[in-house]
Amino acid sequence: MFGGIRGAFSRFHAHDGFFLAGGLAFFLLVCMIPIVLLGVSTIGFVLSTEQAAREVVGHISRNFPVYSREVTRVLLRIVETRRVSGILGTVILVVGAMPLFGAVRLVMHRMQGIREGPGLLRNLLVDAGMVLVMGVLLFFATAVTWLVHWFQEFVLVPAQAPRRWIEAVSLALSLGLSGTMFYLGYRFVPARRIRPLAALAGAAVASLLWEVAKQLFRLYIRNIGIYDQIYGSLAVLVAFVMFVYYSAVVFVFGAAYAASLDSRRR
Repeated sequence: MFGGIRGAFSRFHAHDGFFLAGGLAFFLLVCMIPIVLLGVSTIGFVLSTEQAAREVVGHISRNFPVYSREVTRVLLRIVETRRVSGILGTVILVVGAMPLFGAVRLVMHRMQGIREGPGLLRNLLVDAGMVLVMGVLLFFATAVTWLVHWFQEFVLVPAQAPRRWIEAVSLALSLGLSGTMFYLGYRFVPARRIRPLAALAGAAVASLLWEVAKQLFRLYIRNIGIYDQIYGSLAVLVAFVMFVYYSAVVFVFGAAYAASLDSRRR
């Protein structure tokens, strides 16, 4: 394990991890809206469009440690003003979200030491498949969130369970969902598949680091950050972009850790 951590730091430094995280954060910002709209379309098969929009946007905004209400308001406004629907609209959204997984593949290949990947067609098919999987994942994440909230509301609260238990259930849900997301990226996006255990270890490290990053970022904004004084009305946007970048750094480091473990077992 410790050898894998040393290898992860070595790979992260050797392959310009912070620079890769900056590029990944850019594509995440660009592709976020198409992914949100796809999630709304997927959940729209079960709920009304308005309810689906609130569920998807609420689930995403809860992962941001600060300014959750402002982020929710902006994303809902964007979702409500969409104009494209149907099969053509779905195809457009899939194409719009595909560059994110191309960026993820580049990060994984750099950490694995792969210079040339497979053909363009294979990459496009994998990217399109991962976009659809992301939409389905948002659907299941929303369903699991409902079940957990039901368990908290009708089981833990009536039983007067300690608040720590309720917080532990919420934390376990967050770790499980983020770990699944990281695992899919580490395991299935690169051309050379990382071994399942290595991908799982990388996902576990990344999900734990992401939770730590959320707590530290919340403390920083509330106690030290002066975004409001410097950027005024743009403070929410700046904080949002910074947290996306920190999240990308966590993803890249987790990729370096998974690649390091995988190389030791080949």
